[in-house]
Amino acid sequence: MIKNTVRIINKNSNTFINIRNNNNINNSLRSGCNLGTIITKRFNRTLNSNSNIQTPISINTTIINETIATNNKNNINNNNNNNNNNNNNNNNNNNNNRNNDLNVAKFSTISTPNSILDSLSENQSNQTNNVNNNIDKDNNISSQNNQNNNRLDLDTSKLYVSKSTSELFFTFMILKVCSINFISNNSQKFLNLFEKLGLSKPLNFFIKYSFFKQFCAGETIRETEIFTEKLNKLGIGTILDYAIEELAGSSEGFDSVAENVCQTIRVAAKNPTNSFSCVKFTGLVTPSVLEKMNHLITNVTTNVSGLPMESFNSPLDFYLNQSLKQQQQQTGGESLSNKDIKEIKEFFNRMDKIFKLCYECKVPILVDAEQSYYQIAIHHLAMSYSIKYNKEKPILYNTYQMYLVNGMNVLKQHLELSKKFDFKLGAKIVRGAYMVTESERSQRLSLENPILPSIQHTHKSYNTALDFLLNQIKSDPNSIGIMIASHNEDSINLGTKLIKQYQIDPTNPNIQFGQLFGMADFLSFNLVAQHQRIFKYVPFGPVEEVLPYLIRRMHENKGFIGSNSDKELFYLKKEIKRRLF
Repeated sequence: MIKNTVRIINKNSNTFINIRNNNNINNSLRSGCNLGTIITKRFNRTLNSNSNIQTPISINTTIINETIATNNKNNINNNNNNNNNNNNNNNNNNNNNRNNDLNVAKFSTISTPNSILDSLSENQSNQTNNVNNNIDKDNNISSQNNQNNNRLDLDTSKLYVSKSTSELFFTFMILKVCSINFISNNSQKFLNLFEKLGLSKPLNFFIKYSFFKQFCAGETIRETEIFTEKLNKLGIGTILDYAIEELAGSSEGFDSVAENVCQTIRVAAKNPTNSFSCVKFTGLVTPSVLEKMNHLITNVTTNVSGLPMESFNSPLDFYLNQSLKQQQQQTGGESLSNKDIKEIKEFFNRMDKIFKLCYECKVPILVDAEQSYYQIAIHHLAMSYSIKYNKEKPILYNTYQMYLVNGMNVLKQHLELSKKFDFKLGAKIVRGAYMVTESERSQRLSLENPILPSIQHTHKSYNTALDFLLNQIKSDPNSIGIMIASHNEDSINLGTKLIKQYQIDPTNPNIQFGQLFGMADFLSFNLVAQHQRIFKYVPFGPVEEVLPYLIRRMHENKGFIGSNSDKELFYLKKEIKRRLF
């Protein structure tokens, strides 16, 4: 049975008094329970339907303040001890756990940023000191094994209050299965095998009620609105994502995708300050055509910032002219067929429709990154529409994959382009999600691998980009827009630390953190507690069409690119045990 209790500190005995509900709190106060200096706060929160706890609650702030001061001193000592002797990590962490327990008046509901977590924010920010200022050294980015020894001491009763015990158990099992190498590495092979055996329908049924349920909000935009409202009440914004990609279908099918993306924009327009839309170009045009466009532009340059202004003002004409040059010069390059030209024109019509609607509704939109053999064309198109619509503020956010060898250079080039053509760059930074397919392709075709050689290099690249972008905001709060998309705890802590260090207003609408639905809740709610702007991807779409998306989620939960999936499993297990035992 789940225990719904509130712990109140008794100043005289330094003990906790467990109170079952709000009536008991008031009765205990009237009966002479000496709590010393007592303040009453009202908390705005979304209650779990099983909870019977209401506000206000009463807390002895004297004890809390004394304990926080003690913890700050202990944290400094612990950090010094860690530097001198790494073997003491476990003991120091245990001491931190005992101390941090005194800070929390424990309830069964999660509070919004105006809650008791405010009194913890200073103590939690001290823990980010574990991230070294010098991000140029690989040793400052810990491996996953080292990260396991530095888990935040989070109150899981607050983190997972919106989920029932059965939901927690379901999430734990799905993430645990995703972490199994054999299943994750061979997920695409399993799908292909079931398709050959004619078992796609029963497989899709199984996926719908397992992996799809964990990582997607539903099959229609209406189903996602339930989750959107729920997340908004918890202080989390949403990124509405029609998660279709690699759709080799008809013009009608691509038009349908475009219309679904437009629906997300219209829904997001109801709350534009807490909403993003999202688009993936391989859902709007045949991937092979997008790849041909990529070939055409790479024949000119791989640095789109070096292209002339007319290539951005009239991108459609640019591709058609490049194809014509290929035919005339007979250089052996790949030119466009009449069918390709028709598809590209329709593709531009879809993009025009989507980005114009975003501009009119003042809803920002994220352009997803894709495989490297599409990416130069994607960058060019993203910059073309940014020049058109990002004059006043970032509406269109381009995505930068920092696991790529040229990731940092591209980001810098595009920032210079924004200054040259006077627009506000929108930049979403990610580590990357196509590591397996990129490496296999480069090996198969005897090409140079576009991915950095190690995860340490990727961590360094990402954190360098994070510091670089926040420095731009420091100089001019309205110069660019940033989406810090990461499940890596060190990068999240570095981001919040730099925001504080650079004295940046965390409520600046040009700065936000982004994470995926069904993943990293422990990080998301910790960011809410620190008053950071945090958004969750809320993907939806037909089960059979979002399988590529689900496969990548399996890879991330296996531990790809520092996703901290092992930590999430730890917190889930901790909360399940707390409730049951």
